[in-house]
Amino acid sequence: MITSLWRAGLVGLGIIASPLAAGAETQGCSANLSTATLSTSPDAAQMSCDLERAAKISDRARKIYGVQPDAQIEIIDTASPSGAAYIYKVLNDGMHLRLDARSVPDGRGPRCRLQATIADDTANALASLLVKAADAAVPDYGAREDVKINADGSRSVRLAIESHDIITRAQTASGERKFSRHAGSDDPVSQLNNLVIGVANVSPDWVCSAS
Repeated sequence: MITSLWRAGLVGLGIIASPLAAGAETQGCSANLSTATLSTSPDAAQMSCDLERAAKISDRARKIYGVQPDAQIEIIDTASPSGAAYIYKVLNDGMHLRLDARSVPDGRGPRCRLQATIADDTANALASLLVKAADAAVPDYGAREDVKINADGSRSVRLAIESHDIITRAQTASGERKFSRHAGSDDPVSQLNNLVIGVANVSPDWVCSAS
């Protein structure tokens, strides 16, 4: 059963029902970014562009799998090592948290899906990270940096040459938050992403079929 910490983290939370706002083609983002300083900050423009990319991946997933379940946390990995995008959704069935993960190939490629129960200790960790992510000081668009935790606990930071973008949407006690992070960064949002994706990566319950 979901422990009290997770329940506390979900106080006042609603189910995410609406899809990410549909946007223009990715190619249109370049023009938007080039004029960002005229209307909005570069980070805000890039965030809007990333949300558009995530929306298109969600649209592809609906065409492949049909209507997807509502979620309290949705993570879209725009470019996994396999080359496919992946959508990870954390669902609450009232007793436990469940993970519904799906590959989203761009064209032909394996279609893989995972449905698994999330262990209570992991659910507690997710609740704690949701509380941290709700802090107004946590930006929507994170710095594109690769962060390495050294053996002595110190951090080494360098600018990412290429950004591996992960788009996250979550309901927090402060309302819905949308985030964009480089996969190599390290903050509460990245930690939440890594925790959910890590559960999927070690699960033996993936089921795949050819497209």
